[in-house]
Amino acid sequence: MLSLAAASLSFNAPARAPASAGRASVQMVNSEALPFAERPAGLDAVALAGDVGFDPMGFSDHTIGPFDTPEEHMGWMREAEIKHGRVCMLGTVGWIAADFGLRAPGVPAELKAASVTSFAAHDIAVADGRLLMLLILCGVFEIAGSAAIKATLDGKREPGDFALMGGFSKVDAKKLAALKQAEIKHCRLGMMAFSGLATQTAVASATGGVMTYPYF
Repeated sequence: MLSLAAASLSFNAPARAPASAGRASVQMVNSEALPFAERPAGLDAVALAGDVGFDPMGFSDHTIGPFDTPEEHMGWMREAEIKHGRVCMLGTVGWIAADFGLRAPGVPAELKAASVTSFAAHDIAVADGRLLMLLILCGVFEIAGSAAIKATLDGKREPGDFALMGGFSKVDAKKLAALKQAEIKHCRLGMMAFSGLATQTAVASATGGVMTYPYF
């Protein structure tokens, strides 16, 4: 919910400079996203790409969660945001590709028909057990990534960093900051896009309509 809410006001906002650890409590700092409101103090725990001071629901307050420090809380929240964003970026592309007829190797003949949409394929995969296999595979990756999350909570790792930099490992700090800013914007857009696709398809299916892609 924090991710989706933040996306609505942060797509075109510039990256914020790292927060000063010694920000005086008596000094009011306005939110970049909502200039008429005070910037949530919880967002100053760590410097994050895409942080424009938008948290009207107070999710950045570490006292609402199980963590003892703001740094641990925000590390967990950003890890979740990036993970959901990356999954939704892949999911959006996969959803549209499947609707256009792309099928994975080994898919039964009856599912190769272009009329089988991503929305319908979900129930089919649940019925024949293939979705359970996918959930088990995802669970293996989740278990494998638990050590990385622990490192984030200990302050030894940046959220979302799995050292899979490819050819971007040698870019300078300014370029890397710009790439991180671009990624989090695309993550938030991906979450909104996937939510929109799933909702529109479900509504169209319930009302007897057909999901269309007018721009393709």
